Amino acid sequence: EGEPEEEQRETTTTRRDDARTHASGKEKESVRQKRYLFTSFVFLVPRVDTPASGEMVASALPCRGLGLILLLGVATQLIQAGAGAKLGRPFLSGGELSPDSDKWAVLVAGSNGFWNYRHQADVCHSYQILKSRGFPESNIIVMRYDDIEFNALNPMPGTVINRADCIPTEKDEAGDWEVAEGCDVQRGCRKDYFGAAVSPESFINVLRGDHEAQKHLCKKLNSDPLKFGGCNGKVLNTTESSKVFLAFFDHGGTHMIGFPPEWKYGPMRYVTAKDLMVALEYMSESKMYDEMVLYIEACESGSMFNGLLPQNMSIWATTAADPFHSSYATACGIPLGDVIMPCLGDLYSVNWMQDVEQHMDKETFEDDFDLVEKETNLSQVCAYGDDNIAAEHIRSYLEYPSQATVVGSKGSTSSKIARPRGLTVPSTEASDLFFRLAPPNPSLQEEHRRRKKLDRYLEAKMLELAEDLQVLEPAASGLDHIRVKKLDRYR
Repeated sequence: EGEPEEEQRETTTTRRDDARTHASGKEKESVRQKRYLFTSFVFLVPRVDTPASGEMVASALPCRGLGLILLLGVATQLIQAGAGAKLGRPFLSGGELSPDSDKWAVLVAGSNGFWNYRHQADVCHSYQILKSRGFPESNIIVMRYDDIEFNALNPMPGTVINRADCIPTEKDEAGDWEVAEGCDVQRGCRKDYFGAAVSPESFINVLRGDHEAQKHLCKKLNSDPLKFGGCNGKVLNTTESSKVFLAFFDHGGTHMIGFPPEWKYGPMRYVTAKDLMVALEYMSESKMYDEMVLYIEACESGSMFNGLLPQNMSIWATTAADPFHSSYATACGIPLGDVIMPCLGDLYSVNWMQDVEQHMDKETFEDDFDLVEKETNLSQVCAYGDDNIAAEHIRSYLEYPSQATVVGSKGSTSSKIARPRGLTVPSTEASDLFFRLAPPNPSLQEEHRRRKKLDRYLEAKMLELAEDLQVLEPAASGLDHIRVKKLDRYR
């Protein structure tokens, strides 16, 4: 309130220019000059004292606190800006500090259920990229529920695909669908953590390199006959010279990213923005890495870093959406025989992985960001943290050259990403779309019943929320916004 017009303009979200349209010889603008700055006046966060029933309770910030929040926000930005970022270091040939320097990758799919097919397809696709580029098994940690490839609803048992152009059109003599070579991303996809072991506790232990704590958790879970899941206790074993790459694929919300329930119909578990930042600060203080890159696919994923990740921790993060909006699922509702497939991938994730496959040898993270932001046209892709890292070559993180099986860039040299067929829908609606289009199936009856019950509960809560915000008239702008987001926030 009362903010000068010039300052208002400075805090407006700005878009990056397409890197490929820059005139020859003209330097790109600094990524830092094109950073996104969001100011939120109302925060919806889970209370620390969550009721025993597991119900999520939203708390709103009173309007009288806006002045203080704005003051604190400006102060935080000034402090972060003054902290400075680590200076970039010279590259060896190919954009690497050393050809096979110590690199690690953590790949996480945080959902379960055949209707969430795309997240585990994404994680296995990213795994295949690393393996083709020589990444050793010892330095990859994969967390995925592992209930997709042999799911009773999968018309291609043992196979998982991530792109619409991989949908088979013919069957072999045995009556099985013939999947094209290179399309099955599940083939050989490892699982260090599966089932109930894909948990917030395991994820944080992996990042912290807490082998003893994770060993205890895995021993307890592996010996429990009533739970589906297991783990080998593998955690990051990095040093101050390590490069760490983290890719996460799942649902999310304001200041949280999701993890699957401990049992089939249990409540979703989650890691909060505070949990993640505490873990990253621990890694930084413990000198567990030299530099770190994070790719986060989730709704409202920008809220995990916006105003939280400083530029002086040698971490660069990119997210599928800004702090306030949904990310998008893609290649949805494609028929395969008499079966309707769930969404095969996420728009942002499939875009960045296709670009990396085609252009890893010549692109920096900034190049990838510029293209993916342009192609991910339904959500606002964002970047946070140390902008110097964005200028580094992708292969310096994702490739062990001496062991790579891919020579040179894979696929087309075009800067365009192939548009998938099928529907593209908000991630919050992807599962509902599958249930609307899928033929009746006895194994889905319980899921249908529970979803209808949830919808009735959410509708009642929306009216309650509207009353609290005093937007009872249908014409009120606030109520329209609430109705559009009716399932997003409460989920």
